[in-house]
Amino acid sequence: MKKKIIVLTLLILVIAACFIPVNQQKSVSIKSPFLNIYRELVLPANWGKWRSDVRQDFAADSSKINIKKDTASFTIQYKNKVLNVGFNENVFNVKDRWSNNSNYGYAIIPEKDLKKTSVTVVQKTILINYLLSQFKSDPFADTHIDDLKKFMETDSLLYGCNIFKTRVPDSYMIEIKKEVLAKDKFSEAATMLQTMEQYVKTHDVKKVKPLIAQFLPKGKDSTHINIGFYIDKEVKDEGDIHFARMPKGGPLYAAKFNGEFNKRSKTYMAIRQYFIDHLYQQAILPFESYLDDKLPTSDTSKVNIQVNFSTYF
Repeated sequence: MKKKIIVLTLLILVIAACFIPVNQQKSVSIKSPFLNIYRELVLPANWGKWRSDVRQDFAADSSKINIKKDTASFTIQYKNKVLNVGFNENVFNVKDRWSNNSNYGYAIIPEKDLKKTSVTVVQKTILINYLLSQFKSDPFADTHIDDLKKFMETDSLLYGCNIFKTRVPDSYMIEIKKEVLAKDKFSEAATMLQTMEQYVKTHDVKKVKPLIAQFLPKGKDSTHINIGFYIDKEVKDEGDIHFARMPKGGPLYAAKFNGEFNKRSKTYMAIRQYFIDHLYQQAILPFESYLDDKLPTSDTSKVNIQVNFSTYF
């Protein structure tokens, strides 16, 4: 009789464990401002960037991704996978039927250091699943909180390129500046480069770094071109060539780009967003270092460049 009572009691406990709701939570500090994290969570397309599993499906067949958005919620669907996100102020509630079947929420709160945000994740489950999850190496894996943290703290994921801090390499520079018709910008740049190279040969001057350049659109039909060389000593202006003194060692933030010339704008956009996120102010207009000393000859020319943004610190 006692055995039957024990077995019955255990059976009741097991059945109860299948229905008793349980919440488990943890807080994670992410090195990113509150508004940046809010932007990643409130815009449905961004979930296809920071969620590694969703990103794979976006990349595999983005034409079959269906997004429905309301004022305080959105749904992302791909085949039989569904992700529903509802939000109210700084709280995001997620019904996740993408790679698993789970319900959880994110509460995001700015920290005293405004470059950091505390994200508290609350996972809704039942008692038996909660007990089983304690044997997992990461009980919160289904909430993808680690995906969010990794994405926000990894520049190559967040901005689409690796942004690094470097320095102005030398003090002395010669340059030619010219405004030309946009359709002639490549032929004009080639002529300017030849003039610079001839000057170096005939004036006992040594070029010490790869050439730098700016192609700045001006109006609808014009482009401002600036071609420059870092050199080993101070010289005087001559004709179209002007000497400039650079703040050697001054801070630059840069990213590499290797591809078609007309597609480099993504790298510019990435560094601009980086400056906005980090509250950096530009000191001068951005410029490009042509790492193989070759200028483009057309919009589709392959270039190997470093895009440089200067700041004050």
